[in-house]
Amino acid sequence: MTIRAVLFDWDGTLVKNDATRIPAASTSVDAYARKYLGIEVADGEFERAFQAVLPPYKPGEVQTVPTMARLVGEAFTWLGWPAGANDVESCARLFFDTGTLGQEVFDDARAILSSLKYRGYSVGVITNAIFPSHYFQKKVNELGIAGYLDAFVSSADVGLGKPHPAPYQRALADLSMQAHEAIFVGDTPETDIAGARASGMRAVLIERHKRPRDRSGFLVIERLSALNDILGEGPTRL
Repeated sequence: MTIRAVLFDWDGTLVKNDATRIPAASTSVDAYARKYLGIEVADGEFERAFQAVLPPYKPGEVQTVPTMARLVGEAFTWLGWPAGANDVESCARLFFDTGTLGQEVFDDARAILSSLKYRGYSVGVITNAIFPSHYFQKKVNELGIAGYLDAFVSSADVGLGKPHPAPYQRALADLSMQAHEAIFVGDTPETDIAGARASGMRAVLIERHKRPRDRSGFLVIERLSALNDILGEGPTRL
């Protein structure tokens, strides 16, 4: 079986997040409302409304995925804030930009992405996110990895989150690949691995913070550099 494409999860697999940025992201929307909407807003107002409209999330459950812009619009309605479509979109992007300021690429991720492209593999990302993939374009450029990625799919693009096959199918279509020609690497068995296997792809689990243990039906690695041993020098048969 020839493997020609390698697809990755985003958070926890390729990049690490600064969780302290999330409160700042919500506060940035409060500040926008004060400045551009002329509203007297206390810090924390948008966060309370956002949590009220945000659907609960449980790894492993197939869920419909709203876009961030839709959630911002619902939060504004919940608060009674007057805002047009441009304000909603601006705040959605502001939330994303502020919340991802602390994002960094794992060292082993940068190295493997460069190596895979050099060896002729197609490379892509499939992430569960309320942000459409076009939000990530600027971030991918800032992180210096745009040249390594041939596809980037967010669950918000298709309206369904992993482990549903839809995000995987979109990425495979974008790469013009069949499922048997790709492997997927992620850090969450209930979403990443289950979804990849349901889509007919080989799956690899990365466990960065504990000693990898044998799993039934898929490989487990501790660092992304281990993919070199799995894949070899170029698109090959597994």
